[in-house]
Amino acid sequence: MQKSLFTKATAVLLASLIFTVTAPFSPAETLATSPLGAMTTSGKVTVGNSVASTGTTIFSGDRVITQEAPALINFSSGSRVEMTKAAATFTRQGGVLAVQASNGLLRFNFEKGESVNIKAGKYNFTSAGNGTAHAGELGLNKNGQVVMALNKGIFAAHDTVTGERTEITPNSPLVMLDQSGQGSVSKGGKTLSDASKSWQMNELKGKCVVSGGEAHVITGNTGNTLTIRGSWGLNTGSYDYTVTDCTREALVAAGATAASAGAAAGVGGAAAGAAAAGAGAAGGAAGTTAAVVAAVVAGAIGAGIAIKEATEDDRSPSSR
Repeated sequence: MQKSLFTKATAVLLASLIFTVTAPFSPAETLATSPLGAMTTSGKVTVGNSVASTGTTIFSGDRVITQEAPALINFSSGSRVEMTKAAATFTRQGGVLAVQASNGLLRFNFEKGESVNIKAGKYNFTSAGNGTAHAGELGLNKNGQVVMALNKGIFAAHDTVTGERTEITPNSPLVMLDQSGQGSVSKGGKTLSDASKSWQMNELKGKCVVSGGEAHVITGNTGNTLTIRGSWGLNTGSYDYTVTDCTREALVAAGATAASAGAAAGVGGAAAGAAAAGAGAAGGAAGTTAAVVAAVVAGAIGAGIAIKEATEDDRSPSSR
């Protein structure tokens, strides 16, 4: 009898171990592949690693990239995101719709009660309050510039670099034209290089760059390299940097020492004046920089997307 009980107990234990090892999905893994909604497009877009068309199901964790053709994602919650020349990853994390935006224009209309978290550039945006819908536009580019404007609702914005927290409302948009990243400098050198950037030639001329407490006026730039007035006192290596206006306030806010900010602001003010007077091809630093983000937002707004609403006949199941 004792042996029989021992045998039964051993069998139960082994069965539980086998179940634990062979269980195909945990609740978290099941959630990670849950369908979020369906996509409507007038052409072809990329979903995951595949070219997709209207009716494709969007799953949690899918990365959607639109180039020539825009796309409208209709979530099962009733929320919508329209993407133009954009790239973003969508996931459902518990009760939160999480969006990791890389570039382009995203027009959104999140239904009342939809909790949303959007990561774009150095910002983390969180919908504030579930008592209203949230509608607006988010524009960003690969150089780190970000614009968010709302028609409805409130988003809390967290600058993950400086720690600053602000609120975005229909009367208070966020326009972040400063650029940041990590670049390589050489002690005594006159350049900062960041291979991840794709600047227009001399678009940052007359702006200032701050890194390691130093502030320097930018005299010119190529697609991924800044040239400064003066030289770097930093040791050779890679450093976080920010490109901003050459005002004492902006430079100090970007991390420059008071002495370095004062020196750069004095030189930068004169350089900016000269650049504005001889605008030419570079077009004046502030105006050109603003145009980089404005082109992302305004260009897409005026594109006349005209996405056809999907009918029941248009909706085909995902083939993925």
